[in-house]
Amino acid sequence: MEKLVWNKVREFLEVLRCEDIDRESIVETRELQEAKQILSDKNVVYQQSIANVRIEEQEKIKGYVNALREYSFEECQQAYVQGLVDCMLILSGVGILKPQKEVERLLKVFIQS
Repeated sequence: MEKLVWNKVREFLEVLRCEDIDRESIVETRELQEAKQILSDKNVVYQQSIANVRIEEQEKIKGYVNALREYSFEECQQAYVQGLVDCMLILSGVGILKPQKEVERLLKVFIQS
């Protein structure tokens, strides 16, 4: 049951974090904008370079790039959830959020997952 709850919470957070990018509360730092531009520039070079490599080597390189993207996504998701847990703990610590057993169990699911 806890795994089902965690999966539903995870799906919700992914939608909130990744899909709703037009909401007023979205944060996009100058550093992120610069990193996007650098990545875009490097992608042009990457695409040109990969075209000059044998098919077998292309597959290996593309596999690595895809694994790197997946890892990056999961790392961001973990940081997002960690921030959520930290906020809940802070609000609970100052008495704004009154922790009940259900909230404590949810925190344990986040922390142990």
